[in-house]
Amino acid sequence: MPSIVASKAEQDSWVSVLIATGFSIPVFCLYYGISNMFKDKTVFSFVEDIFGKILGKIIAFLYLLFFIHLAIIMIRELLEIMRSAFMPKTPPIVFSFVLMVVASYAITKGFIAIARMNEVVFPLGMGLLGFVIFFSIPYIKMENFLPVLAKGFLPPIKGSFPLTSWMLESIIILAIFPHISNSKKVLKSGIISLLFISFALLLGVLAIGIFGSKTTADFKFTALEMTRTIRLSNYFARLDSMIMAVWIEGIFMKITIFLYIIVKGFSDIINFDDFRFAVLPIASIIVPMSIFVSTNIDELYNFLKDTFFYETFIFEIILPVFIFTVAKIRKLDKKTNVQQK
Repeated sequence: MPSIVASKAEQDSWVSVLIATGFSIPVFCLYYGISNMFKDKTVFSFVEDIFGKILGKIIAFLYLLFFIHLAIIMIRELLEIMRSAFMPKTPPIVFSFVLMVVASYAITKGFIAIARMNEVVFPLGMGLLGFVIFFSIPYIKMENFLPVLAKGFLPPIKGSFPLTSWMLESIIILAIFPHISNSKKVLKSGIISLLFISFALLLGVLAIGIFGSKTTADFKFTALEMTRTIRLSNYFARLDSMIMAVWIEGIFMKITIFLYIIVKGFSDIINFDDFRFAVLPIASIIVPMSIFVSTNIDELYNFLKDTFFYETFIFEIILPVFIFTVAKIRKLDKKTNVQQK
């Protein structure tokens, strides 16, 4: 992500982070407002209450395809990391197959098991980020961030687009809200999480201070390059393999959550109670699609840099605004509250 932002905003990438954060928080509040109207239903179900059975099914299916596409892109990113940085001779299908087998097993244990796994992986990931940033500080040159806004606000605004797409993956709240035991804390926790992510992204932008905006923009895996600069002593260097192991665990958790949303959403659309029957068919679709979604890393990088925002803009902003507006016009929030009482 830092390299994509640097290619657009250059040394003003930190401004892009602030813009993306300022936009993402109100949109997340919108997600919470929609979810709170239909506390016991996911987006795959409540769109039928809002738009009727036919149009509701169409919108639900479109969201299902959107989440599938996000999962495919995540897997492809992981495949490129493994192939480019560590195992270039291993066929990508091997990574994809093993990943989906493990993720499929995890989701059969239910959402609570996934949440418990995340309680372990998340602190490790945050500790990893702090470790990399702390030991990268000696290499940072603050003059690489100057001049500020030399080309005006337009480049940072453009740089905020991919960041906004990534931060608004918080739209998954529309699909997991019924599984959250204390829903009253969702809004506060979500905003805190976005602020925390914003801080992490600002730290990631420090790569520009180390390498400069031009060099950072040329990297495909900026975090990996930052890790490789760390040298604690003559005997304790090349920490990339150890740190990448934790990073891959984090990506795996994200893919597992999305896979759960996909199979559960598919079950909701066809009105089938047990979602486990859909695990194998959907995994069988995602594995080959993760191979064919792009021919190489450059094609994937260019898609994420130039095109991905327009897809996410529809599903993460336009449709939620439309859903919320229609629900309010039809006063479904009041009807739902009466039914729940």
